Amino acid sequence: MAKQRLPHIVTYDIAEPKRLQRIHRFLKKVALPLQYSVFLLEADAQRIAQLEKQLATMIHPREDDIRIYPLPNQSDWCAIGRPLWDEGMLLTGMRLPVAAQLKAETFWDEPTRALTRTKS
Repeated sequence: MAKQRLPHIVTYDIAEPKRLQRIHRFLKKVALPLQYSVFLLEADAQRIAQLEKQLATMIHPREDDIRIYPLPNQSDWCAIGRPLWDEGMLLTGMRLPVAAQLKAETFWDEPTRALTRTKS
């Protein structure tokens, strides 16, 4: 039986700039950056445990904070505002976030690439 891989959000708050840069560079190698200190990773429980051990050796436990949040396998994603990736960018090996179903009173405004409410 294959190990179940689930999406995870990894976030951090690192006090010292050199550690911050080192952890950011490390996470960019293993996860997809969503924002500067927020990453998306798809992994099984064994890989998450390895990641936790690796990150624990890189931080100062009294000054730094790293959190790993598991997400449901079929979660709904909604992005509002600036897009995560440039148009036309294709990521392979990982499922892309899927936008949540929009309500009838909203629509996607392509020129501004933002979620906009229609006036009633």
